[in-house]
Amino acid sequence: MERIFKTEQEFLDKFVEYIDYCQEKERLANIAGFAVYCKICRDSFYAQKDYYPKAFSMINDILEDYTLNADIYHTLKIFYLKCKFKYDDHNNDALKPTNRVTIVDDLPNGDDNE
Repeated sequence: MERIFKTEQEFLDKFVEYIDYCQEKERLANIAGFAVYCKICRDSFYAQKDYYPKAFSMINDILEDYTLNADIYHTLKIFYLKCKFKYDDHNNDALKPTNRVTIVDDLPNGDDNE
């Protein structure tokens, strides 16, 4: 894949421009939308990581923060954060058998104690 942006700053500036566009149009910013905005394919966006790793990481942080603070349906926000940013709402340790509670029903019934 080719270098799309001449400099790291140009890459960041274009993304900030896209965020402003999304806010103006009341759209949720996302990678596909940024690719369309720049008239590039999604693979070309991901290839920029090889040229500008710091900017690429910053853009993903900006996108995550933007999503967390976006005024959108919480359900949409949750699904997007889980898919794109690997958010997890489960404590996997709680599912291990060693952490389970066992209920033992060995109390005498009321008939034997009367």
